[in-house]
Amino acid sequence: MIELHILEHVHLQLKAIAMINLINNKREYQGQNVVTPWDRLKRFMFSAYPVIRTSVKITDEDELLAFASKHKGSADMAWIVFDDIEANATFPWHYRPTDTAKTVIHTFPRVVKRTNRPVSWGDVTLVPTNGVSHGIVQNKLVSSYHVAEFDIFMISYHEAEADENFQKLRNRFKDAQHVKNVEGIGNAHKKVGDLAKSEMVYVVDADADMMTHYSFDFIPPMSKRKNTTYVWSARNPVNDLQYGYGGVKLFPRSQLRTMGHMLPDFTTGVSFYQPISDVSNITRFNKDPYRTWRSAFRECVKLASSVNPNQRQIETDARLETWCTVDNGARFGRYCLKGALEGKAYGIEHKDSVENLNKINDYEWLREQFVASMKKKVKE
Repeated sequence: MIELHILEHVHLQLKAIAMINLINNKREYQGQNVVTPWDRLKRFMFSAYPVIRTSVKITDEDELLAFASKHKGSADMAWIVFDDIEANATFPWHYRPTDTAKTVIHTFPRVVKRTNRPVSWGDVTLVPTNGVSHGIVQNKLVSSYHVAEFDIFMISYHEAEADENFQKLRNRFKDAQHVKNVEGIGNAHKKVGDLAKSEMVYVVDADADMMTHYSFDFIPPMSKRKNTTYVWSARNPVNDLQYGYGGVKLFPRSQLRTMGHMLPDFTTGVSFYQPISDVSNITRFNKDPYRTWRSAFRECVKLASSVNPNQRQIETDARLETWCTVDNGARFGRYCLKGALEGKAYGIEHKDSVENLNKINDYEWLREQFVASMKKKVKE
């Protein structure tokens, strides 16, 4: 009896030490998805509701109540969990609603981990077992994370504002990376593909002034992740156009890795091209005369030569006309118009020559063209 008493005493001491260690264990908390040391302590003190797993996701209220009723009499609520998810490791299965809240079905979100934006509900539900519910409510506790977390890269080439813009991006998205000063636009994108780990990759230009609402949490269909490039719209500060020029792009990583191909526009010229009308950023290319001229020249070569096979010609013609005629008074607007007109002429002249069109991706060649252009009179 004495030995048994000692063993029981030791057991209680060990359990107390375990509880203290749990309470002293430090964690970082984010948003609603918080599990404190006290929550862990509750797991020792209270039994959780029973869990029913199902291979089919159930969203119908009557079906949920029928499943939960299996535990009527032994528990007042039951968890119903869709098997095809990996539940959040810190999800509080000990959660117990108030008496009033026990009269409704609670559904919990699957979220994008980067932003906590809900993308679906009902992978995990908490359901009354008495067969009666007064509705379904959305609970903020995160049940699981969506797996589409794609790498973010900024590409820059000696832009004065590149480091500052990258720091702004990094302040919001800690996992953003920077590829700097790689010779050749195609080579820079290929470098991104070599460094990236995710199935798809976001690419941001160095002159992108990001919209605060843009969150890099787009979820493309699984069937399109290897063959479709998504391009968000950007606003042009000189002529107010809004389309894919300068916008954020989401590439298949495999496409970036094979960018040794020779195409003047590898965004629209490879795989399937999917424009998205939402504006991701303002593309502030008008930082100095050369960059303004260069940006306009390159884009108007592409428009005039119709390198995008998916573009509707009426849209292409309208955009080209705007580039060549509209200056809203922004800085270096005259250089934008000059670059646009000269790019249009070059694109028309060389539309059937891939070799000549590819020169627009060579920054040294572009600077030579700018110097030659500046020898001509620029209207004041």
